[in-house]
Amino acid sequence: MTPHLVPLDDTEIKMLLVAIRQVQHTFAIADAQGAAGGEPAPAGYDSVREAYAELHSKLSALAGLPPVGPRLVK
Repeated sequence: MTPHLVPLDDTEIKMLLVAIRQVQHTFAIADAQGAAGGEPAPAGYDSVREAYAELHSKLSALAGLPPVGPRLVK
């Protein structure tokens, strides 16, 4: 499959960053539940988690934002 470049504006990039942060939040919940239950992470889990972190960093750079992790909003 040949990738096609699709132009994204800043709002679309920020929306993708929000979606990635939600996935990272889901990883954090899964980690806590696994630790509480004494269950090890499934095979390949860490590589997927790292791929999302790398994608978050790349998109943050595109949007001109500092690469930060999930934020707690009160």
